[in-house]
Amino acid sequence: TPPRCRGGEHTLPGRRCQAIQRMRLVFLLIVTLFARGADAFAGLFSSRHHTSRHRHHRRWRHHDITELRAEPMAVLVGGLLTAGAAASWWASGSEQRDKKAKYAEWEAKEQAYRDERRRLAYIEPRDVWSEADLRPYDGSKDEDGPILLAVKGDVFNVGYKGRQFYGPGAEYAIMAGRDATRFLAKNSLEEESEEDLKVPLNVAERANLEVWYFTINNKYEKVGALENYDPGSADL
Repeated sequence: TPPRCRGGEHTLPGRRCQAIQRMRLVFLLIVTLFARGADAFAGLFSSRHHTSRHRHHRRWRHHDITELRAEPMAVLVGGLLTAGAAASWWASGSEQRDKKAKYAEWEAKEQAYRDERRRLAYIEPRDVWSEADLRPYDGSKDEDGPILLAVKGDVFNVGYKGRQFYGPGAEYAIMAGRDATRFLAKNSLEEESEEDLKVPLNVAERANLEVWYFTINNKYEKVGALENYDPGSADL
C-alpha cells in the first residue's frame, strides 16, 4: 500500500504530497484526452469503411465523415492546449514552492542567529549595581557580550537589541557602562565638567529624560537598580 500524505500545507511532507497529487492529475488528464483522440480516429476509419459500402447514402455519408473528422482534431488540439496549460501551471507552482522553501530556510537561519546573539548578550540580573560594576560592560571587551547603562536609577542591558547604538564606535557609545541619566536629559554626547555636574537638571531636561526613559524601559531588558541613586536629582 503506498504511503499516505501527511503534514500540513506548510510542512515539507504536505508540499511533497501536493506535488505528487498534481503530477498524477496532469498525467491522468493528458492520458484521458489522448485516449479520446485515439477513439475518435478509430471511429473515423470505421465510418469511412462503412460509408464506402453504402455510397448511395451520400447525404448521410457526408454528414457522418465531416462530423467525425472534426471531433478528433478538436480533441487533439484541446488536449495539447490543456497539456500546455497544465505544464505552465505546474512550473509556476514549482517556482513558488522553491521561493517559499528558500525563504523558510533563510528565516530559520536568521532566527538561529538572533537566538545566539541573545544568548551571548545575556547577563544575570542583580538587585543592585554600583557604577563600578557597570564599567566593565561597555562593550569594548566582548563584541557580543552584554552592554549596561543606567537611566533614572534602573540598569538596562542594551547588548542584544541596542549594540548598534551603544557599542564601541556607535553614536551613543559614551553612555555605555555608566549612568547615562544626565546625557539623555540634556541630549548631550559630551562629558560634563565638575562644575556642570553640580547644576541640577531643569524642568525641561527632566521632561526630556522622561521621554528617553519611556523608550528605553519599553525596549531593553531591565537587570537591576543603580546603587545610591537619588530620585530627586532627575524626577519631575
